[in-house]
Amino acid sequence: MIVFFFFSEKTIFAFDEKLIIQLENYLNQFEKISAEFIQSSSIGSQESGKILISKPGKLRIEYKKNNKLIIIADGKWLHYFDTDLNEIQSIIIEKSPAWILLKKNIDLKSDFIIEKLEKKSGKITLTIKDRNIENIKSINLIFSVNPLQLKKWIIIDGQDIETTVALLNIQKKRKFKPKTFVLIK
Repeated sequence: MIVFFFFSEKTIFAFDEKLIIQLENYLNQFEKISAEFIQSSSIGSQESGKILISKPGKLRIEYKKNNKLIIIADGKWLHYFDTDLNEIQSIIIEKSPAWILLKKNIDLKSDFIIEKLEKKSGKITLTIKDRNIENIKSINLIFSVNPLQLKKWIIIDGQDIETTVALLNIQKKRKFKPKTFVLIK
């Protein structure tokens, strides 16, 4: 009986290992993209906008409507620029949740603590933690299965507030304009 459980766990682990490699390959090919997004929070806020990613390390998030926040990662720093207040707050990219998508070569098992990997009903949920990311309990990456595509992520912060970002109309890009990832006040 003990041998049966040992082999069953090994088979499940092998399946997980294969799936982890598929997710890593997908995330490592996630180089230059643009997408629209809808961001919602468990405290009731909802925003939408556009996200641009250029690996390694570059990101631009622009919100629609009256939101005066622009987020730019320039390769080293992640800047939160409040255009209304003309105020910037910056952190090192590696200490932000954005690092998961901006890192050049992602090795899920080495770079993060994998808390959960689940594949069911046409979707894959990967729950990870990173000790270097401050004030974040966990990050859930949700992928569609066929085709494999990142659909959304859910960040749970230290106060148990969930922020969900759903990606829409993901498009691969060949290149971006040089000033796309430069913070200009």
